[in-house]
Amino acid sequence: MVLMSGFGLGTLLTPLFALFYDIKIAVLLVAIVHFSNNLFKLGLFFRHLDRAVLKRFGVLSIVGAFIGSFLQAWLHSETLKIGLGILLIILGAVEFLPPHLSWRIPKKLDPLGGLFSGLLGGVLGNQGAVRSAYLLNYGLSKEAFIATATVIACLIDVTRIPIYLLHYYGEVANAWPYLLATILSAFLGTLIGKWLLEIITISAFRRVVAGSVAVLGIAMAVALI
Repeated sequence: MVLMSGFGLGTLLTPLFALFYDIKIAVLLVAIVHFSNNLFKLGLFFRHLDRAVLKRFGVLSIVGAFIGSFLQAWLHSETLKIGLGILLIILGAVEFLPPHLSWRIPKKLDPLGGLFSGLLGGVLGNQGAVRSAYLLNYGLSKEAFIATATVIACLIDVTRIPIYLLHYYGEVANAWPYLLATILSAFLGTLIGKWLLEIITISAFRRVVAGSVAVLGIAMAVALI
């Protein structure tokens, strides 16, 4: 499901890691798992990358991630989470409306979406849902959707992880056994997801993505995560 929706690994793992670490340490540890798994996905899907979409959306996501990583230490994230949750509910629900009622985010706003996605990645670690909602606009193939989303996610991770490490490197050095086990489990999940991707239709794929966006939005809006 994480492979197909383009997000969710951080959403699932951050609360788990937060049981054992301070939340800011948990965000960093999950970011390392997230980045490692995305590199693995790139090996499987990179040839399907849509470079035009990457240029429109991905560049400003790096800027947003850089800003968000610095802001993380000072921002109170609960209000931001609720607002983001409401937005994701709307964006996810649109995919299930009849065609004559459907609405898409204007493509001219793609750079803003990239900036917003990166900013959320830096502050909350939850950039993927916004990115997936935007990428649904393009009618990409399943493989191109995953490849493009993964490259953008890697760009954000490469930007934010070094900034996190400036503050919390010592804690990460002590967590490597747990990180390695989690990374290997994520790799296995990606391989299972790749198998499922081969048997699912593009229509079902889009609904999986949109439904995942909406469910995450509900969880964030009612402060479950």
